[in-house]
Amino acid sequence: MAEADSESSSDRQVGAISTIRPHLSVSQLKMYLRCPLQYFFRYVCDLKSPPTGGLTLGRTIHQTLNDNYRQKMKTGHDIIVPHITELFSEHWEREVRETEFKDGESPGKFKDDGVGLLKAYFDQVAPGVQPVEVELEFLIDTPGTRLPLKGYIDLIDDQGCIIDHKTTKRSFPENTAEKDVQLTAYSLAFRTLYGQEEKGVRLDVMVRNKQPKIQQLDGTRTQADIDRFARLAGQVENAIRSGVYYPNESYMCGICGYQGMCEKW
Repeated sequence: MAEADSESSSDRQVGAISTIRPHLSVSQLKMYLRCPLQYFFRYVCDLKSPPTGGLTLGRTIHQTLNDNYRQKMKTGHDIIVPHITELFSEHWEREVRETEFKDGESPGKFKDDGVGLLKAYFDQVAPGVQPVEVELEFLIDTPGTRLPLKGYIDLIDDQGCIIDHKTTKRSFPENTAEKDVQLTAYSLAFRTLYGQEEKGVRLDVMVRNKQPKIQQLDGTRTQADIDRFARLAGQVENAIRSGVYYPNESYMCGICGYQGMCEKW
């Protein structure tokens, strides 16, 4: 931290935000809202922490779903479950090497959880989804910000619904899809790219219970929601440019890779 503090936070961030990253990403926005100090460590100091077991599980499930839905756009059919679990295992073995597990955590248990979640998902959800876009990248101008907004929409189905996939240890509140900032950003991107409103937004949530659980949480977005998001993004960008960083303590601290540095802040 002492070396990083040799210049003002504002000067460092202007360099980071305008030269290294000429955009504001949805993931950056979410991280700043979650904890400004976590954003500081990750994007200003450019310190990358090893992924946790939970993050690696979510990433490898995400990669596996992408494999399925990309081919489903052409074939109209899901990959059969035995092949899906093989794909997941391949992704897992690659990603697990860089993962930092806590004392008492079992990599094998995480992998088994992933297989169980995918089996439940492909039984309950996948057959009803026909994708037209998978991992759609966007870079759009946003009212209220100087930088364009960049992100990736997990999936758009043939009904025009925006779908985002989540993996979690706990069930989400039923109104999560109505409040989720990420889905609002995706709604703005959809309307900008296609010139029309999406049919809805949805979270497909895979919950790591003893018995795997799937939640499908639906929501909608109004123009007022979009306008509020644009103002929020603008204020976050202003705060970043002004060097406003502070810890926001929550239950998320336990899985943060910067916990030790934060305690010394």
